[in-house]
Amino acid sequence: FDPRRATKGKATAYRRKHGVKTIGAGGNTSVFSARSTVVAAKPKEVSNKQDPKDSLSLASLPGISTFTDRAVIGMLKTYAGIYRDQKLLNWKNDFRLGAGVGAFSVDMIFGMDAGWAVEGAVGSEYKIDATYLSPHVNMASRMMSACKQYGVSILLSQAVGELLSEIGKKKLRHLDTVTVKGSSIKQRIYTYDARHKGVDFFLHERTEDQADIDAEQYTSSIWETDPDLRAMRQHVTDDFVEKFNAGRQEYLAGKWPSAIIYLKAADEIMVQNIIDQGYFDDELNDDNPEGIEVLEVNVRNEMGDGPSRRLISVMEQEEGIAPPDWKGYRPLTSK
Repeated sequence: FDPRRATKGKATAYRRKHGVKTIGAGGNTSVFSARSTVVAAKPKEVSNKQDPKDSLSLASLPGISTFTDRAVIGMLKTYAGIYRDQKLLNWKNDFRLGAGVGAFSVDMIFGMDAGWAVEGAVGSEYKIDATYLSPHVNMASRMMSACKQYGVSILLSQAVGELLSEIGKKKLRHLDTVTVKGSSIKQRIYTYDARHKGVDFFLHERTEDQADIDAEQYTSSIWETDPDLRAMRQHVTDDFVEKFNAGRQEYLAGKWPSAIIYLKAADEIMVQNIIDQGYFDDELNDDNPEGIEVLEVNVRNEMGDGPSRRLISVMEQEEGIAPPDWKGYRPLTSK
């Protein structure tokens, strides 16, 4: 199967012929970005005139919430592992990369969607790769790219959010309701609030054997008890969540003046909480030549709430008033 010569009809025929029979997780990762798709079974034969009620519902699959929990937690554990791996962290001090001033660091952003995919070897006689073909892979890529807009490390689609266990759903934050490029379907997008600044993941390191035992003994209570998950989310407080949710609701309802007030309050709560908890004590000291006031400004710029600031920016571009045709969602204009 040569994708360079394939027509849409041939590609469809290929997907039908190679229907996925198992449930698994697929991903493509690099140092800087990752996309992950929760893959569910796809019927071998799919008619263009198929009744929607006959299509496969992921929520109907036995154990799907446990499977989805594991996929998301695995992604979060990868995030923690990046900032626990001393070899990766040492790259920051490598003169060849950072010019001696720490200009280089290793970071990663993640996107996840849920759905079917065709897994297999795709290519030609000149080059062949093991890959996944699916609109859901594309959606995961859209989620990953949108992380940059919202200033977060992790974005999950509505499809993923709906499949998590109840306790897992409560840990997510609904950021916005959008359509993505290439799709007209509106959906809620979520993040798991994760930060590494001020978190010592070394304290929570586990051996491979211990990690295997934890995985085998999985229960949904891990969302509440796992040290990594708790540490990366320790900057989130109830009053922050309350203000942000109120602001997001007003924003979606088209009540933008009050939405801006709520979201600015949420952003200030986030910044003040981070300062109060001492995440930047090493930087914010009187001996620093840059001065305490300059450093506080830098901290505010770096550690404010990205989603709050993004929604405020969207509204301020329209002078703080929702357009007459506002429908409670917006398109994400970039991939």
